[in-house]
Amino acid sequence: MQAPRPMRGMRDILPGEAGVRLHTLQVIRDAYRQHGFFEIETPIVETMETLTSSGAGENEKLMFKVLKRGERLDAALGGSEDDLVDAALRFDLTVPLARFYSINQSKLPKPFYAMQLGPVFRAERPQRGRFRQFMQTDIDVLGDPSYLAEVQLLIAATSALHKIGLEGFEIHLNDRRILEFILHKLEIPDDRHMAAMIALDKLDKQSVAEVIADLEAKGIEGDRGTQLVGVLGQLSDASSLKALGDLGVPKELSANLGAIQQHVGTSVRDVPVIFDPLIVRGIGYYTSTVYEIVHPRWSGSIGGGGRYDQLLTRFGADAPACGVSLGFERVVGLVEELGLLRETGSRRLTVIFEPDHQTAEALSKARHFRREGFLVTLLAHQSGARSPMKRLALAAEELKAEGSVDSFYHYTVGVDEAPRLLMQ
Repeated sequence: MQAPRPMRGMRDILPGEAGVRLHTLQVIRDAYRQHGFFEIETPIVETMETLTSSGAGENEKLMFKVLKRGERLDAALGGSEDDLVDAALRFDLTVPLARFYSINQSKLPKPFYAMQLGPVFRAERPQRGRFRQFMQTDIDVLGDPSYLAEVQLLIAATSALHKIGLEGFEIHLNDRRILEFILHKLEIPDDRHMAAMIALDKLDKQSVAEVIADLEAKGIEGDRGTQLVGVLGQLSDASSLKALGDLGVPKELSANLGAIQQHVGTSVRDVPVIFDPLIVRGIGYYTSTVYEIVHPRWSGSIGGGGRYDQLLTRFGADAPACGVSLGFERVVGLVEELGLLRETGSRRLTVIFEPDHQTAEALSKARHFRREGFLVTLLAHQSGARSPMKRLALAAEELKAEGSVDSFYHYTVGVDEAPRLLMQ
């Protein structure tokens, strides 16, 4: 018999880790609410029409698709894959938000500050901090075309990270229009721009030679690919918006980034905001500003986002939009690795009783102790049977090993006058 296991790229969450995750998620939620964002929910399943209208590029290839049901499936059998499916699990929270806003915009304030916390699904290769099912913690500003939207998003995201206890991270900032300007200057055809951006987005994961080879495979000849990577490398070494002037980049683009850099830099403590021309973000719907949050203890980003002013128009809503998402799985990984959990923990109490004679009293005691703030479970124990103390201690040790910060108590009906500490 085959051993049972979760699907590759997905995992079970044990109680101790679940406690860490729930606490971290609540800290993020509270920080976002403090900055004026309203929480909404969207379904985890969206129509194929919605998801393929987004222009999300590579992520559309990673969808978990859902078969048609009943008679509609029977009628489609024998056709292509596209004939067999009509929905898919959402691959991010941004596309469902655009669909949500197009339907509900008349009921929402303008601009609308949206918060979404929920699971998304991508059929990609699992690796550290990257699963096929994972949580996203997004905030978005819909209806504000100014750089103030990006400023507020980045301040809220950094506030959440600080409240979790993370320090030492940086914000890397860029504008896709700068990259498009450079692509035009190097005479790279317009129909190759998106492919070039997807290839360049891998510069933090692949060698320069591999990226240049990828550019060539996407129809950008070797010399131009080498020039492109070289120009971006020079700008990255300069790490200054002033270097854009030498390339002839329009001043309004650098001025917009400069304003974001200035206001975020003066509004959050100890968080450098750095111009980084290598930040691309490989999702197709981004139109201008893009940014990533990086931490020295984690390869790749722990958060990111950008402006996607044209996405809502695809769903019939004419409104500018931008957002940021914290990579929840990566943030939790850092919380555990750095020992940052600040949760004080709960008091867990096991009420032990003899089921033949003490059930009513045990239930009464449980109600009493819950009113006093304990998390209470009942344990029926026949008199004369082996003491359950060893079993309770082993269970508490296991939960502690998984990351639980709770304290564990026990109370035996008819024996104890008050709960007794088992493990702190």
